[in-house]
Amino acid sequence: MIGLGKKYLALVAVVITMFVNFVACGAQMYRQSLEGDTELKNVEGSDDPKSANFGLHSPGGWTKLPIRFKVSKALTPEQQAGLLGAMRIWEIAVGKKLFTFEGTQDATGDSFKDLYSSLNDDVNGHYLDDNWKKTKKEPRVLATTIWNNSAQNTAQIDTADIRFNSNYYLMGNAFTTEAVDSREIVDMETLALHELGHLLGLMHVSQVYDSGSIMNPAVYIGQGLANRRLSKGDVQRVQKIYGCVGGADACNAEKIIAKVDAMQQESRDAVDDGYKKDPTVETDTAH
Repeated sequence: MIGLGKKYLALVAVVITMFVNFVACGAQMYRQSLEGDTELKNVEGSDDPKSANFGLHSPGGWTKLPIRFKVSKALTPEQQAGLLGAMRIWEIAVGKKLFTFEGTQDATGDSFKDLYSSLNDDVNGHYLDDNWKKTKKEPRVLATTIWNNSAQNTAQIDTADIRFNSNYYLMGNAFTTEAVDSREIVDMETLALHELGHLLGLMHVSQVYDSGSIMNPAVYIGQGLANRRLSKGDVQRVQKIYGCVGGADACNAEKIIAKVDAMQQESRDAVDDGYKKDPTVETDTAH
């Protein structure tokens, strides 16, 4: 029992040290609700864990793949990288190309008079909204995904946009982005991974059923906080819509998750190597 007590005290010390470091760096470690980021119309069985439609709002997926999309010119290279990284993760989950990048466009979220008018420009766009009030969403909402279901098949999607709340939040890489004003930092890849889940046909899944799902209706925000991975349930649900291709292990959710994790580790290593090789990078960690 004494040995266990020492291990427990050591663990507590580590946790306290981590918390102190978060506070010292100015990170606000809290979980922000994602309720309100979509206006979902549930399909039969979508909220029943025993149903094949559990966690799906559009079981038929997109009418045509890959999904052609553009990004607003207002997105920074860092924000674009986060968005494209999230797309890559969903593509790994199904083993095929889901998205086709068609470049940038001049429009921003502020180019549209309201939330839904952006669906009328014949572009599947990703926009920053500096005037979030026009969307009529609450200020706390990090982003919102909107889409049109096909007139021929209401279980399918034919157009969609994602609008990011840059009015109240600073979207970027949570590990490298520095706060420049009162806006809290939100990891773009984490948020995009969640919103792209909606765009692909997934709905919120309660922590009660899948505590590790990227589709949980809440996400940690703040400097140094990110969740760039899928749960086994996320993989299985998106595969119900789009299938899985690519060999004997194409449908193996655990191996897919391991592949995503390995990709993320390579990305982190590359960033670390960049800091080591670049003599101009500040190494002073005082805050």
